[in-house]
Amino acid sequence: MCAKFYPSLIIPAYNEEKRIADKIQSLIKHFDGAFEEYELIIIADGCTDGTPKILSKYANDNSRIKLLIFPERLGKGGAIIEGLKKAKGNVILITDADNSVTPKELLKLIRESNEYDMVIGSRYMRDTKLLAKEPLLRYFLGRSFNALTKLMFWGMKKYNDTQCGAKVLKKYVAEEILGELFITGFAIDVNLIYSAVRRGFKVKEIAITYIHIERGSKISRALIKVVIGMFFSLIKLRLYYSRFRFILNTNIMKKTSSTLWKLTKA
Repeated sequence: MCAKFYPSLIIPAYNEEKRIADKIQSLIKHFDGAFEEYELIIIADGCTDGTPKILSKYANDNSRIKLLIFPERLGKGGAIIEGLKKAKGNVILITDADNSVTPKELLKLIRESNEYDMVIGSRYMRDTKLLAKEPLLRYFLGRSFNALTKLMFWGMKKYNDTQCGAKVLKKYVAEEILGELFITGFAIDVNLIYSAVRRGFKVKEIAITYIHIERGSKISRALIKVVIGMFFSLIKLRLYYSRFRFILNTNIMKKTSSTLWKLTKA
């Protein structure tokens, strides 16, 4: 038992009826034996399939599971923000609805967070083990996004992978940066990390074992649209942390954001 940690696990779920049961079962199996207390916060994000019904059954049977159901899409970032608002644990784990990062690896990240304010899993470090690789196009676009992130945000230059679906942060970090989190799409990861870095928190990147799971992937089905939305989010984030923040409140920027959200949400 790791009594010093009370983890809050946050999982955004959009149309995950084919994968979410396996995720919940594997997490419960490993975390029940590792912690005296933990909570599993699952955000049903505008689902149009049977995901809420499946989640409701698990939540009714297990008091550790906290279910948040939103009828309209929030986006991955919006769902994570809502989860952070509800988290009660002293350490918060954000993970995806698939099992690309196993519970064993998630537990490793939590243990590593003992000495850091935030720990992020990485698919692109020397010690990383990739059991199944991403398709070439997705890999290329992902590395291009990372390169642009480093170029636009100098404080991010030492991080090789902002988008891996496994991040751990302390509760006090979440409380301090929550007011700066506004990216509702997949680029929420950059928003999280950069906000922590700017405030002087110790952020550590850790190599993990990772298996790419193509089945049910929302990104792969709409890859180009997702990437366009992510690049636009970087622009918004760069403006937010500059003297030109006022541009975000202009009508043209608001209309562009609204149009892109409708076109690129996945």
